[in-house]
Amino acid sequence: MTKKTHPLAEVLLEAHVQFTLEQLEGDELKVVVAELLDEGLADAAKLKLAEAVTRKQIKDTAHTYAANLELGSGIPELVGEIARVIHAHPALDDTRLGDLMSDRQFEEFTDLVLEQKSAREAIVRGVVASPLYGRIASELLLSGIRGYLSQSSLGENIPGARSMMKLGKAVLSRAASVSGLDETVEEGLRRYIAKSVGSASQRAVEMLLDEEGDEILRDASLRAWKELKNLRLGELRRHIDERTLEEIFVAGFEYWRELRKAPIYTKLIDAGIDAFFERYGKVSLKALLDDLGIDRDLMLAEAMRHAPHVIQALKKKKMLEPTVRRLLQRFYNSGAFEKALAAHGG
Repeated sequence: MTKKTHPLAEVLLEAHVQFTLEQLEGDELKVVVAELLDEGLADAAKLKLAEAVTRKQIKDTAHTYAANLELGSGIPELVGEIARVIHAHPALDDTRLGDLMSDRQFEEFTDLVLEQKSAREAIVRGVVASPLYGRIASELLLSGIRGYLSQSSLGENIPGARSMMKLGKAVLSRAASVSGLDETVEEGLRRYIAKSVGSASQRAVEMLLDEEGDEILRDASLRAWKELKNLRLGELRRHIDERTLEEIFVAGFEYWRELRKAPIYTKLIDAGIDAFFERYGKVSLKALLDDLGIDRDLMLAEAMRHAPHVIQALKKKKMLEPTVRRLLQRFYNSGAFEKALAAHGG
């Protein structure tokens, strides 16, 4: 048998519902939101971060969403769709690299990179020590020597030199046909170049790491930027098609999914939260908001940007009044209302 609602409770509930609906419409809404915001900020000035929430609570929440939450299958599809939209967006045709970074910013970034001498030295020496680098350098030098010998005009101005070169070439050709001298000479030259590349590369490394090298690298970087800054982003479509960009986005997403399982991922998150609490744990919530640049006007503007739209949508769907009624009705139908009424002789 359903418990009968007290007659006064029904009257008060109806009055309470109508009053709340009036508070949520028109100019009255902004007044109510502003008053609630001011009261909340006044309370926030009395409450410290560490009193409102603990480090463990924040870490647990971060672990849940950043590392443990299993994302649905729709996420990769969404990532791919976003990649396709970005690839086709007309804004890419009107945007140059120089619009994203000014000359001053690029110069500052270049100088910052050049200042990292220890990291640069490790990278340069690592590249030069790579067998692949030595092989590429050797092949380039060998190819250059071949081209020079075949096209050189060195002997044009020396009497008799051309005839001697022809004679030498003829003798070498005949000898090569008998003993494979061409291969022997080239192999010897290749070994010599390989040895020379090592010492020459070390000298190049030292040059790139001294002060003069800084100027060379800086000049080369700025020259490259001067050529690239007018490049329109849309021109990159010639090199990265829609499918490739989509695959890059999806591959990046899949990499992140694997990375979030690594122990270091959550350790770094915890370290960041600890650093945040070290700085703001004993600071009031109001002071924290101010330090982050979130002031009253910003919060009020954002609340009024979204609240009226949501309220109107609920009202249009005839969901606003039932929602308010459900929130209030629980009290008026509860024993708490009748106890309060009885305590005052009702």
